[in-house]
Amino acid sequence: MNRALPDTATPTLPSLPYLEGAERDLAIVRQGAIFREETVTAEDGTPLAVFEAGDPSRPTVLVVNALGSSCLLLAPLVRALAAGNHVMTWESRGLPDTTTLADDADLSVPRHAADAAAILAARGRLAHRVVAFCSGANVALHAIDSGLLAPGRLCIVSPSMELPTAEARTDYQRTMMPMWESVAANGPAHAALVRALINQGRRPEAGTPEAEIHAIDGIPFRSDSATYRYARMQADCLTRDRLAALGRIAVPTLVLHGRGDDMIHEATSAAVAKAVPGAAFRVVPSVEERGHGHFAVHGSQELHGVVSAFLDGRDDAPTAGPANR
Repeated sequence: MNRALPDTATPTLPSLPYLEGAERDLAIVRQGAIFREETVTAEDGTPLAVFEAGDPSRPTVLVVNALGSSCLLLAPLVRALAAGNHVMTWESRGLPDTTTLADDADLSVPRHAADAAAILAARGRLAHRVVAFCSGANVALHAIDSGLLAPGRLCIVSPSMELPTAEARTDYQRTMMPMWESVAANGPAHAALVRALINQGRRPEAGTPEAEIHAIDGIPFRSDSATYRYARMQADCLTRDRLAALGRIAVPTLVLHGRGDDMIHEATSAAVAKAVPGAAFRVVPSVEERGHGHFAVHGSQELHGVVSAFLDGRDDAPTAGPANR
């Protein structure tokens, strides 16, 4: 049975059992105090870590995180949205917390989409608006296309989708994405090779905000089995044809891309926007070339403001008709 979360609960730091030692003292972790934490049990018995913020009497914004990622990466965005909305998000089953189910459990996009519906139902909420980040865009798209979600507005940030219409790809998209499919097919032993490649990559200077983001983003790669789970999540995203489903989105949609993103190419985000009827496309930051990259969703106050304005109808994004690019 789900525990009812009092709407007047005082925000405290979530439990986040996957954090290690001194990580709990990081500034990026302290930002998590914005959340009210709850455990919701999905219909198959899997516990889901759910996080809320804002006034429950206001419309609900559902934020769909990148698969396998910590809610901490979303905390600044959630804080901005919670100023005028009730905000909900959750951490995907099996990762970043690896203790809740077996390695061979269902980690497919439809399963995660069903979890989105489950957490809303448990709290008696409807998703009036949806924001989806990175691979979470696949989950949001499936949930909307299958009727599990019916938001009035949709915002997609740096979508990790494979589209044949994208004119360019990053090195990550060309090299790592195929590896996820290989790891998913070959199991945890093959994941060790990919983990070695990841660990050889560039590391930000210690003590910087970038280093903290790097540490939290790296949680899915702390073991071979966790990396295997991450690969299975990503591989299922890659094997699904998204063009037709994108073409069926019938709500005002904004696609955002962080300038300097070295994971998802701007051409991918542009292709997603082009596939959605009437969607708007914007690269942030739009004035100062600060280059927040893939994690503009975390660090760019400008992006947070653009998302808030769009969801609240305070911008010039289209409500219907020709694409605005």
